[in-house]
Amino acid sequence: MRIVHVADSFPPDVGGIERQVETLARRQTAEGHDVTVITAVAEKGTVDREVSVARAAEGRWLTVAFPWRNHAMVAQILDSAPVDIVHAHFTVVSPLAIFVTREASRRGIPVAITVHSLWWKVAIATRVSTLPFGWGRMRAAWSAVSSVAAEHVRRTLLSVDEVSVLPNLVDTPWWVNPRPVPAEEAGQREVRMVLVGRLKKRKHVDEFLDALAEARKQVPPDTRVNVKILGDGPRRTDLVNQVQRLGLTDWVEFLGYHPSEDIRALFHESDLFVASSRQEAFGIAALEARSAGLPVIGYHPNGLSDFITDGVDGVLVADGAALADALAILVGQPDELRRLRVNAATLPPRVRPVDAVRAEAALYERAQAMHPERPRPALRSVSR
Repeated sequence: MRIVHVADSFPPDVGGIERQVETLARRQTAEGHDVTVITAVAEKGTVDREVSVARAAEGRWLTVAFPWRNHAMVAQILDSAPVDIVHAHFTVVSPLAIFVTREASRRGIPVAITVHSLWWKVAIATRVSTLPFGWGRMRAAWSAVSSVAAEHVRRTLLSVDEVSVLPNLVDTPWWVNPRPVPAEEAGQREVRMVLVGRLKKRKHVDEFLDALAEARKQVPPDTRVNVKILGDGPRRTDLVNQVQRLGLTDWVEFLGYHPSEDIRALFHESDLFVASSRQEAFGIAALEARSAGLPVIGYHPNGLSDFITDGVDGVLVADGAALADALAILVGQPDELRRLRVNAATLPPRVRPVDAVRAEAALYERAQAMHPERPRPALRSVSR
């Protein structure tokens, strides 16, 4: 198949959608498909050596404001050879992806769309911004990365009938810890938590730190906790100052960016993963931690609900106050934390790579079925 992905953000930008589009493109290329990625990011990354990437002209904000300035580049990709599927990846604001989607639809090319964000809180803005594009009249197969995100799309775009779930592709077996959960040591042991993510406002790390400070008030003064925060971003200085202000310097440390191998090793030495974002459309790092045998504490309703069962392999709470109470319980009751750890280490995660691959094939087939006049090549994996 000839597949064209389009995503406004792509490596070297860092984030969940960037990782997923790169993962899809690399996998499909390795399987023998002809894959091109169109992106608004002009700067090249290491992925360009392995995947065909068509980057927009310099001036990111000009592309955001005037995506049609890349009309010639887009037309050349769509017209140079038959395209079997255009797979567009949407967040809250995706002007280039919308533009390419319209151009593909006008040419009668099958279009699949995956939404990587939670839309409902910006539903009115999304409806207004998409009115000129006539989603209800366009033949496209819609999907989202989780059940909650899919429901957001249904509630936002009322004329779209079917929205399937296309989970992010995570190599869950690679993260598995080969060692069993160790027997509890005599005496009090340090509780080891880990948080991985970009240090940006929408990740709500500051709210987690506030909850951690409240939890500390509920446990004995000699309780030993170590929270390692991996990742970097524009809010790091503010968060370091917050830790100092809350008196958590003996509990929390910032480790900066680390590669996946280091993160996996840390997961295998930890007790609990913290998913701090309240608006997580999926939660890639949380699924990686869950695959490594870590219980996850985070919020609901969001994407975590597709692979974390509250009280079984993690704890899902509604707000910051409940998060503080849950942290106090897990820190102060070793038996409860151990029960969750054993479950997370022995029960396989509910979202697996095979689920993502099957959902992708079904999405592409649905998009192609909307164009019965065109031949329908199968999305066949040649490496599995």
